[in-house]
Amino acid sequence: MAEVISVLSRKGGVGKTLTAMYTVALLKTQGRDVAVLDKDPEGSAGAWARAAGNLPFPVYPEGKQAQAMKHAVVVVDTPPNDPKALGDAARMAARVLVVAKCNALEADRLVPTLDALAASGFSGPWGILLTQARGGLGREMKAALEDEDLPVYGIIPHLIKFERAFGTLPDDLTEYREALAEVLA
Repeated sequence: MAEVISVLSRKGGVGKTLTAMYTVALLKTQGRDVAVLDKDPEGSAGAWARAAGNLPFPVYPEGKQAQAMKHAVVVVDTPPNDPKALGDAARMAARVLVVAKCNALEADRLVPTLDALAASGFSGPWGILLTQARGGLGREMKAALEDEDLPVYGIIPHLIKFERAFGTLPDDLTEYREALAEVLA
């Protein structure tokens, strides 16, 4: 049975697909048998794979879930604004990464994601990954979330390499390796 890591957010544009692709690339460097399951009807992870041409791991559309589950680890990329899909992805997961863009507006938008996660009945390990952090805002947001007893896995800075990553094999995994060290150990 596959170990499933679901990447969740009710908000679009926060870096779910980027996080899914970097996470699976990081796991692949550890020698793991990995795949991405693209549950987003827009097919962002699938589009990424087609643009890349030759990734060292497969990306499956939702209709090929049974094939994806034959791999040791499956990272699930979820759609925005779909609490049902988010709940389904959480229930199939061994662990959950909640992705939140690092700014005050996005922090407020984190609440519906956490509500959907709670409503899903998921009871495994989860944490928040703060993305697109600029300046000291990442540290401030991490501290504020932790003050509310919310687990934060790490902070991904706003870097041009992430804006240019679509359609490539992520190769400089430094920030994701550091941010997800405890999750992927």
